[in-house]
Amino acid sequence: MEFDNVGLWEVALLIISVAIFIACLWLSAGLIRKATGTLSRVNSVLDKVDHEIGPILRNANTTLDNVNASLVQVEGELEKVSSITENAAHVSSNVANVTSLVVSAVGSPLVKAAAFGFGLRTALKKRNQGVEEDQVRRMVEASRQSKREAKRTAKARKRADK
Repeated sequence: MEFDNVGLWEVALLIISVAIFIACLWLSAGLIRKATGTLSRVNSVLDKVDHEIGPILRNANTTLDNVNASLVQVEGELEKVSSITENAAHVSSNVANVTSLVVSAVGSPLVKAAAFGFGLRTALKKRNQGVEEDQVRRMVEASRQSKREAKRTAKARKRADK
């Protein structure tokens, strides 16, 4: 190889480019070390998650089994409540039927008796009202007549005094 025509700039440029190449290799080695460390930490976290997820999933399965068992019990209780509700509706219907029978058997005579009592009371009230009105009329008439007589005597005295 011949280096006769190589200038100082060319040698400096070669040294600078070799230095830049070495710096890039050094930086890339550091980045690779950091990436390797990050990957190892991610792997350790994933291992911990893998070890912890098993018991969590078992607990979740146990909880779901308990919930399903409780739901089965609730369904049984709901069937009992439904049966009780049906019986209560039947009893209510029977009570309504008996009530209507009692009302039709006893209610009609009671209504007639109440209507008769009301009519009797109204008739007595009208009769008594008529008697009271007659008494009031007589008293008013007597009062008017006594006033007329008092006026007549007062006029007669005035005439006599004149």
